[in-house]
Amino acid sequence: MADWAKLPNDLIAHIANRVKVIEDFIAFGAVCTSWRIAATKDNFDLLSPQVPFLMLADEHDDRYQEFYSLSKKKVSRIFLPEVRGSKVVSIKEGWLCTVVNNTGEMNLLHPFSRKKIHLPSQNALLNFHDGTGYETNHWGCINLAVLSANPSLTSDYVLMVHFYGPDICLAFCRPGDLNWTHIDVANFTAGVSALVYHKGEFYSMSRSGKVQALEFAGPNTTEQPIVKTLLVVETDENTLNPRVVEYYLVELSGALLLVIQFAISTCDGTNHTTKFKLYEVDITRGELKEEMKTLGNFSMFLGNNWASCIDSSKYSGVKPNHIYFADKWLNYSSYLDMSAYNFEDGKIESFYPGPGRRAQRLICPPPWVMPSLMK
Repeated sequence: MADWAKLPNDLIAHIANRVKVIEDFIAFGAVCTSWRIAATKDNFDLLSPQVPFLMLADEHDDRYQEFYSLSKKKVSRIFLPEVRGSKVVSIKEGWLCTVVNNTGEMNLLHPFSRKKIHLPSQNALLNFHDGTGYETNHWGCINLAVLSANPSLTSDYVLMVHFYGPDICLAFCRPGDLNWTHIDVANFTAGVSALVYHKGEFYSMSRSGKVQALEFAGPNTTEQPIVKTLLVVETDENTLNPRVVEYYLVELSGALLLVIQFAISTCDGTNHTTKFKLYEVDITRGELKEEMKTLGNFSMFLGNNWASCIDSSKYSGVKPNHIYFADKWLNYSSYLDMSAYNFEDGKIESFYPGPGRRAQRLICPPPWVMPSLMK
């Protein structure tokens, strides 16, 4: 039998460079010392698309989080005390935005390296309003957070957040900022349902059915708004019926898609997803194209602050033409809905093989997290 540990170093490095899935790359480095030496970040494509994990709070120890791998069909338990006592919003680039419940302290957290980037406090967002509603009703949270670039790869990025509560607040910060920069929300009276960064611009989807571009002003424009909004698409009445539960904006093969999730409410007050509709947003003409009937070889992942697509033909365990979703609403009396919608026949089936998971005390609903390595 060949001694794999004695392969030439350049050959081992070449093999490591051919591994495209992070889970397999980590397993590659665990074979032996010589293979671990080759399993460096320099031998892995940090931009290679990955299958996202579903993040579930550990039911027995809040210092740990559980990550369910759809492709491997297994749960990994990771020591992550940084999210204890915090609200967590997952960001597509593989980072988490954490808000400490009792202080409002905010951070960007890379869950697989535990690196933290400090952000201005959530409490500073309340200063844009009188804060009376928040203090009286004790509710409100960061429910959307979007990055313009991956902090693992560059320090030149913008983080935009949406605070949902008695008052709606949209704001952004750059690395090193001590405070949030407020964005005029006069055009967002119904609140924001989705945010995405697409081809150099931030786009929002309001709960009233409007897709808007958020354009940053150039330098030396002190007399103009720092960010101005431009209406891109306003959905018609037929698109909004029957009752829409959630909107998502997602990029697929360079196109911007509007995803509409429909549900029915049961007598116990819970919502159950019934179907999805997809439309490509024609940014140039300011309209929605005809409804899409298939995703082809692609699969879509939807969750709280999350919408992403991957080419499922490149990965095992992921079904093409399916939408994998973890519902955004909180049904505390019921088990979490972690299911997949088949575009071909409209059937919805659970993709989580373990026992049902109730709404978690800290992370609810469960977010998708993109596995990633630091540069």
